Amino acid sequence: MALTRVSALALALAAAPASAENDRRGYASLRYDEDWRALCDPARRTQPFDAVKCRDTGGGTTLTLGGELRERFEAVRNPVFGLAARGSDRVLLHRLLVHADWRAGDAVRVFVQLADRRATTRGFGNPPTDRDAVDLAQGFLDLGVGGLTLRAGRQELDLGSGRLVAVRDGANIRRAFDGGRASWRRHGWRIDALFLQPVAIAPAAFDDGTDTSQALWGGYATTPPLAGVGQIDFYYLGLRRNRGVFAAGTARELRHSFGARWFGKRDGVDWDIEAVVQAGRFGADRIAAWTLASNLGWRVAAPLRLGLKADIASGDARPGDGRLGTFNALYPKLPYFTEANLVAPANLMDLQPGVTVTPAPRLELAASIDLLWKHRRADAFYAPPLTPIAATRGGGRWIGWQASLSANWRVTPRLTLRGAYVRFAPGAAIRAAGGRAGDFVMTSVAIKF
Repeated sequence: MALTRVSALALALAAAPASAENDRRGYASLRYDEDWRALCDPARRTQPFDAVKCRDTGGGTTLTLGGELRERFEAVRNPVFGLAARGSDRVLLHRLLVHADWRAGDAVRVFVQLADRRATTRGFGNPPTDRDAVDLAQGFLDLGVGGLTLRAGRQELDLGSGRLVAVRDGANIRRAFDGGRASWRRHGWRIDALFLQPVAIAPAAFDDGTDTSQALWGGYATTPPLAGVGQIDFYYLGLRRNRGVFAAGTARELRHSFGARWFGKRDGVDWDIEAVVQAGRFGADRIAAWTLASNLGWRVAAPLRLGLKADIASGDARPGDGRLGTFNALYPKLPYFTEANLVAPANLMDLQPGVTVTPAPRLELAASIDLLWKHRRADAFYAPPLTPIAATRGGGRWIGWQASLSANWRVTPRLTLRGAYVRFAPGAAIRAAGGRAGDFVMTSVAIKF
């Protein structure tokens, strides 16, 4: 009954018409990026639930309440080319997030988000990212002075394109970290320094802890727009895993990633190009890995964009030679290439042409085909999140292809409907390991309030 009442409230919020001001501000993927304090002025409230978005709690303090309800259905045949399991499976995923954001001006802030994540039983077994009873999704304290913010506690994190660090929104349980972050925003610059450890998911209520076997640290900077030529990110990220698993073996992993990203739009052309080199140690072996990724687009006409994604993530050329060449994408967005979540960006080359049509301002339709190869024959094919399939070591390079159709309809600023279909088929390297063709279907409805 409680869930029914929450769903009814969320639907009412979604159905309420949006003012031009609220539509312009919008809702963010990282809910802590929102600032609704303007609605503490009753004169600026134009919608029935605007009073919920900001309450004056006295003494110069404010309280914002919000949340999200997402229902997602997935069906798959032969996931990960049938290397994970064979046959058909389906699941209904339920996710409810509610948050409170208390601020004392710009100096002090407390943000708390609770989550309830549930799922029907999969025939192939539910992964750890499917289910978690009511638990703390985020909870942090901010202290601000000038353009500097110090944050401590549990928090979600997106860096740049999300190729290396992102929230993993496709999964029922979004990724979060415990630790600290210092952020500086001034004159168009954005600079972050961080030391974080991933949250360890446990299925019971309020029992999620910190995964002390892993750690992420480093710095990330973004320039202001540069005279019509876009913006640049540059960063260093360190990773420690007490147990890293690759085709070359299992050992303690200490990895250093040095990267740069160039992105922007001009005269109907958009671009996002990123390069990363990695060094460090994997047990007694030296790490020497790299990636080059690109996403290029051309707006042919107002509703039509032609795109091309091309990626190389290095593999290990000679296992056992004292050097690990397999790229590790750290904590990337998942799914990475398509909603089918078919491959991990390690020992991989891919070419993905596509077309996107926006027949209406809030409706986006997309189609693409993704061609996949191993970068190094001697290394394995890696399934998500980073699992080497031993039977794919050696042999051919041709992994296979996946074709994707998707629709994203932002019905209102609060209500979003999504759907996707992916057809995939194995190449010689995967067929030799027993791989099969398959399909993936997804539909979802998300209501933010």
